[in-house]
Amino acid sequence: MLRDVQVGLRSLAANPAFALVAILSLAVGIMAATAIYSVLHAVVIDPFPYKDVDRLMSVLVSSTRPGGGRTAYSVDQFIEIAERNTVFEGVIASTVSDVVWTGDGDPQRLRGNHGTFNTFDVMGVPPLIGRTPLPEDARPGAPPVVVLGYRFWQRQFAGDPTVLGRQLRLNDTIRTVIGVMPKRFMWRGADVYLPLAFRRGQTPEGVRNVHLLGRSKPGVTDAQAAADLGPIIRDLKAREPDQFPDDWRVRLLSFTETFRSGLGGDLWVLFGAVALLLFIACANVSNLLLSRAGARQKEMTVRAALGAGRWRLVRQLLTESLILALSAAVLGTALAYVALPAILAIVPPGTIPDESEISLNRSVLIFTLGVSALTSILCGLAPALHSSGRDLAAAMREASRGLSGSTRQAWLRKTLVVGEVALSLMLLAGSSLLVRTYLAIQEVDLGFRSDRLLTLRVPLPARNYPDPARRVAFFQDVLGRVSRVPGVTAVGLNSGLHPLGNMWTRAEVPGAPPSDEPVEVHHVNAGYTTAVGIRLASGRALTDADVEAAAAVALVNDRFARTRLEGRSPIGQFVRLPRLNQAPFGSKHAAFQIVGVVHDSLNQGIANPPMPEVYIPFTIVGISNLLVVRTANDPSTVTRAVVGQIYAIDPGQPVTDVKPMDAILREEQFATPRFNLTLLSIFAAMGLALAIVGVYGVMSTIVAQQRHEIGVRMALGASAGTIARMIVGGGLRLLVTGIVLGLAGSIVAGRSLAHGVWHVSAFDPVAFGLVSLVILAAGLQACVWPARRAARIDPIIALRQE
Repeated sequence: MLRDVQVGLRSLAANPAFALVAILSLAVGIMAATAIYSVLHAVVIDPFPYKDVDRLMSVLVSSTRPGGGRTAYSVDQFIEIAERNTVFEGVIASTVSDVVWTGDGDPQRLRGNHGTFNTFDVMGVPPLIGRTPLPEDARPGAPPVVVLGYRFWQRQFAGDPTVLGRQLRLNDTIRTVIGVMPKRFMWRGADVYLPLAFRRGQTPEGVRNVHLLGRSKPGVTDAQAAADLGPIIRDLKAREPDQFPDDWRVRLLSFTETFRSGLGGDLWVLFGAVALLLFIACANVSNLLLSRAGARQKEMTVRAALGAGRWRLVRQLLTESLILALSAAVLGTALAYVALPAILAIVPPGTIPDESEISLNRSVLIFTLGVSALTSILCGLAPALHSSGRDLAAAMREASRGLSGSTRQAWLRKTLVVGEVALSLMLLAGSSLLVRTYLAIQEVDLGFRSDRLLTLRVPLPARNYPDPARRVAFFQDVLGRVSRVPGVTAVGLNSGLHPLGNMWTRAEVPGAPPSDEPVEVHHVNAGYTTAVGIRLASGRALTDADVEAAAAVALVNDRFARTRLEGRSPIGQFVRLPRLNQAPFGSKHAAFQIVGVVHDSLNQGIANPPMPEVYIPFTIVGISNLLVVRTANDPSTVTRAVVGQIYAIDPGQPVTDVKPMDAILREEQFATPRFNLTLLSIFAAMGLALAIVGVYGVMSTIVAQQRHEIGVRMALGASAGTIARMIVGGGLRLLVTGIVLGLAGSIVAGRSLAHGVWHVSAFDPVAFGLVSLVILAAGLQACVWPARRAARIDPIIALRQE
């Protein structure tokens, strides 16, 4: 084997131009495959660092009908499930909470995780430094403690290990830092982990609802879990009937299902795209090796005549292919290392688990090595078998006559080029579908104007604002102050934000049949619809008097009127929201009289139709904390003044997520389509370039092989134009064949893109026709230069050389 490597290196060194082109071609494919696999591995295959993550389960209660479910429960419900179940070794509660850090400069809003004291034991990850909570930390009267997240520790304390023992004022509670978690421990993406002792009937630090996660006992089946948890949920349903669906079911939901990446399906599609790109690169290098094999046919024939067996020749040629592939792997890995930060820069925010660590780690490098070995076989096997299996006498005759390939070799090379064209067209077709999808999304009608809108969130800490009255008073003051800021034309307040979504709940309409379809509830001030630009269809809008009096009135959208009122006039009808009577709301109002109807606006993302919605005064329950400010000019011109009005009321109150609406749409709605479009377009451009190089190489070889024939034709009177048309016609046949096969493959592959295309058919004649023309034009251009060279052949010189 060492001898084969030495001979292979000498052979490649003797033809550096060939080696360079082959290595670059493979490096392009290996680079793309390595970069995308590194993201796929970190996001989908192995995203979580927790011990035996397959045994970490959420308890999912859902309806037997299609729809969502719940894995979060009230504190009392969590305690009931934790105490009565027999399928878990340990059960923990967790939250994603706003935590206010004060006492060290300006107040900061941190991402907190209020959890049970056994959280770190159940997750199975030891601290990086310090310790995690002990049983004595949970005893009544014990000093409160906090564990820091790694990124927060690095950001705020520069990784200083002496932070242990430091006291932080978090939500006005002094807590002692006892530990720092490792870099990849990002459970719920928290900056700080605040252990709490949960007790029935209490809401420590304002925590009312928690996510329930348990570590299942070994060997527990789905049927056993359902049988164990079913009676518990049945009892909870009997006590709180509005908290669970009538036709409920309970099952365990794995950790990876619960915290699934929003980018998983897109990454598998991109991985398929880089596989096509790698196949194109392999076909290109196979063509180069076949061309080189024709030139080395005399060498191979002499070796065989001197006693080398077929396997010996195949092994030598495959060794040379392996050297090329490994060299390309080194270069491709280096290029992937450079490209990976650029890919991460366009990854949509919030679409990958916080625990994911995307890098060229050992698993990725092993994958790259395996891909390199596979490409060496794919590239080298056909040329090796072809060169080692020919009739010696025929090979010697062809070599002595100067022929650079046989009919079988020419057929194989043309087949590879057809495959390259087909695969390249599939990549371009997929890219074109995403282009049209992205353009369609950009032009979608939101139902309101998104320009000149500033949004910000004001998360009021429960310790400072423990009841609805104080929260309502705070925001009434804020609304009045902000509305008087120069440049502000309208101010709105809501518990959610169009078009991203809001609270879902069940709604009842007296006199109408019950419906399982939830409605979206907006807790708004009188100016919200004006600030956002949602238009009134009939009736009247909410007034300041309605909001100040917490009147039981409501607006509904067109979709609600169409689907829930059965043709009756909406004005004067009543809608009941029984969820508002339950904790944590505890409202005395549950029935609201409809006083107006607004036009539909998107309310669950831009790719989904609007769902029924109800607007009620925010003073009913006082949970709203999202401000929407419409400005006369660029929102950035009033940002400081708006935030300043909030600080003027409460200097210690954090203000977060200060962004223009257009920026939110770019980051949360357009980012994923843009990510898919950018990467797939880059891969398609690479594939097209490789395919065109392949076409050019084959046509150039054909000209070289047919030099004698061309000389004879020209000696017999063929014009230069005739010869050029003959060469171009041969290339055209290859291109058309590849385009036909590529279109067929694109129709099949379009199904994998169906989830990513929106308002565009997976079979789009416009897109497919356009990319076919691009491939045809580029391919014909690649045929022109060989055709011109063939037309300039001197027949006397060609005949004399033969």
